[in-house]
Amino acid sequence: MDFDILKKIMSDHLINLHINQYDNGVNGTLKLAENHIKSLPECTSERMSSSEIKFYYKNKLFGSMNGQIPSTSDKKGIRLCKDKMKTENLLSTNEISTTESILLEEKDYDKGLEIAKKSQRPLVLKPLNMYGGRGITLDVDESNFEFAWNNAKKEYDETTKIFKVLLQPILSGVETRMLVVENKFNSAILRVPANIVGDGLHTVNELINKKNTARMMNPHLKRLPIKISDVVKHNLEQLGKTLNSILEKDEIVFLHNSSNISLGGDSYEISHLVGDSLKKLAEDTIKVIPGISTAGVDIMFESFNDSSASVLEVNPGANLRMHHYPLKGEPKTPVNDLIDLLLKDFKNKLNK
Repeated sequence: MDFDILKKIMSDHLINLHINQYDNGVNGTLKLAENHIKSLPECTSERMSSSEIKFYYKNKLFGSMNGQIPSTSDKKGIRLCKDKMKTENLLSTNEISTTESILLEEKDYDKGLEIAKKSQRPLVLKPLNMYGGRGITLDVDESNFEFAWNNAKKEYDETTKIFKVLLQPILSGVETRMLVVENKFNSAILRVPANIVGDGLHTVNELINKKNTARMMNPHLKRLPIKISDVVKHNLEQLGKTLNSILEKDEIVFLHNSSNISLGGDSYEISHLVGDSLKKLAEDTIKVIPGISTAGVDIMFESFNDSSASVLEVNPGANLRMHHYPLKGEPKTPVNDLIDLLLKDFKNKLNK
């Protein structure tokens, strides 16, 4: 994440956007699906479990969702996307710009450390097959390689998975989740690391409290406040600030390096800003993944019209609800759009 580029985007396009207000939030993606089905003539839904729902038109099944994943996604494609190395190789083979990773197993600690010593650029160390930012460390070099390795290992120790990590150079730019629904670009969410914007009056601590109050009004973010952790205090210290510092007006301070929403990150819907080249890159990425037509594509770019942007990873279980409730920017309705497209395809087949 290039924080200089991110600060410029925020200053130029995002700071002055109003924070979205939501009268009523719907809990869960499948509840959004149920509500939309009720609005469609001759359509019904059936909850099979807490994580699965089926959709019917005139009592005939036309689709389903299991968690965030629609019935149009097959298991082979999902498994492929879970293996970041295989995904990277597939994208490279199809001439889609992506990361250049080195796969390391538990026995390869010394090899990884040597790579970190020799690298001219900061690195990222991430688990091969985990989502949600788990076990990822940014800006890895010789000095913190052991911490990064153990950070990933700690996540693996809580699972039955075999320890495998990717070590890759950090790409320049900012990361955005580009959502593709049934092969068509649908929404772009810029996930910004937990941050506060100064007003010349309030302390860092007060600004965090104000930000958390605003997040409480958001159905998706209300359970994910900014927490004043040791990491936050350390990052403030690195900037020469404390919780009692007063920030200048419009001064942006990032409290975390990770853009993970669960750490208090912000979600900005920026479909109106991203250019056609980025939207096409997201669509082209999905086209080369067998058996996947709906997924989140994480893309790193330096500008909204970047023709040399790179794909970081593909997530077929991407959170759809997030796009319904961005902190700022126009809310989208990918759950509704997905159901509409499944129904349209079903009706077309009936009429043949």
